[in-house]
Amino acid sequence: MSNEIKMMAAQAALRKMVEGNSFSICTIDTIAEMLDVKPDRDTYQVLRTLHCVHYNQMPPELLEKLPELIHKALTSPAFEASRINVVSSGRGLRLIKN
Repeated sequence: MSNEIKMMAAQAALRKMVEGNSFSICTIDTIAEMLDVKPDRDTYQVLRTLHCVHYNQMPPELLEKLPELIHKALTSPAFEASRINVVSSGRGLRLIKN
């Protein structure tokens, strides 16, 4: 499967997650598996702890750091994770395109 198709699938999955009300580690797990990425252990543990936590229940500082954590978890030399841009938006997240 081409990296372009994988990128589109990852972006669609992340869009669904960030447009929802809560964070899902399942989305990160699925994308990481598809990309054959092993997330940084500490980063993954923080994200796993946030599973099912509503964005509006997270402290603003944590919500602001969440995009960076997601990016770090999905970073791979074989995958251009920089094309996935999740940003903090008030009391939620949003996906933007490069």
